[in-house]
Amino acid sequence: MNDEDKKTAEAGGSLSFQDITAEIGDVQLPLREDRTEADRLDATADLPGGTVIVNEKVSLPTFEETLSTRVLTGSSPKPRPMWLDGVVSVGLGFLFLIPIVLNMGLRRYQPWISFMIMLLALGGGAWSLFGLQVEKEPAGRKWCFGVAVAGLVVAFIAFLMRAPLR
Repeated sequence: MNDEDKKTAEAGGSLSFQDITAEIGDVQLPLREDRTEADRLDATADLPGGTVIVNEKVSLPTFEETLSTRVLTGSSPKPRPMWLDGVVSVGLGFLFLIPIVLNMGLRRYQPWISFMIMLLALGGGAWSLFGLQVEKEPAGRKWCFGVAVAGLVVAFIAFLMRAPLR
């Protein structure tokens, strides 16, 4: 404990807000001299809150504002459809599947390459099935369903090719 704390503890004083307010009393803030008594009584009118009417006249947007709003909202980026992500994943699995089916390469990495292809194809298919919940257009829903079926086909072929040929 330092010397100040000792003095405060010996004097029996406290530094709490209530004790200081009780010791000092109410603090009066000086008002500006240029304000009249009516302004002092109406001092609550300066406080924010309630309904404030700024402009009673409704202003219509100009042609330029309307045009720029239309251009800006039309140029906002659209989210990529979920079926497109599924196409990329299933397509990548299909590209890895071609050398295995044609017995051109990657056979020595079996069955791990087939497991990877199944993961890619089934992941893309599952992602496209989730896209069925998001897509609102019939064409997008058809694409989602088609990509999911393609993912199942690629995964099934990879499952059949997982055992190395001897």
